[in-house]
Amino acid sequence: MSLGSAETLALAGMMGSGKSTVARHLGRLLGRRVVSVDAEIVRAAGKPVAAIFAEDGEAAFRALERHAVAALPAGVVADLGGGAFCDPASAARLLVTARVVFLDVSAAEAARRIGADGGRPLAARWEELRARRLPLYLRAHLRVEVDGLAPEAVARRIVETLSAPADADARCEVRS
Repeated sequence: MSLGSAETLALAGMMGSGKSTVARHLGRLLGRRVVSVDAEIVRAAGKPVAAIFAEDGEAAFRALERHAVAALPAGVVADLGGGAFCDPASAARLLVTARVVFLDVSAAEAARRIGADGGRPLAARWEELRARRLPLYLRAHLRVEVDGLAPEAVARRIVETLSAPADADARCEVRS
């Protein structure tokens, strides 16, 4: 399972899984530009994610998210929002145009990382969302358990797994 230079590497997972931080490390390791889907949404809407949810609703946010995913340039490391890979159109596009990595985090670890709500509109529903999203996340090309790992170690593990001819790491599950 190798990663072509023009292939986008997209990080999916629940809030608190470390997508943004791991993406930055992957960008450095691979010499690639990092694109945050949430940052693109904020730029397009001209207001923070929490304000989009509060003022326009989740449906409006998801429409902006779908557009941001569709506009991802080739060859970048993309930090997807927690629900981006759960949208059928976005997932279908990403599974063809990108190598999708699911960063799997436990509820306890996510709570430690984001605090009570971390200013995130859906944090109070974390466990409900994870239960609903898990079958969708499991469609990713690669699953990495992140509990107890530093973001740098997660990034290295992803690069090593994508570079290796076969997966010998019990914390990574590869799908072709």
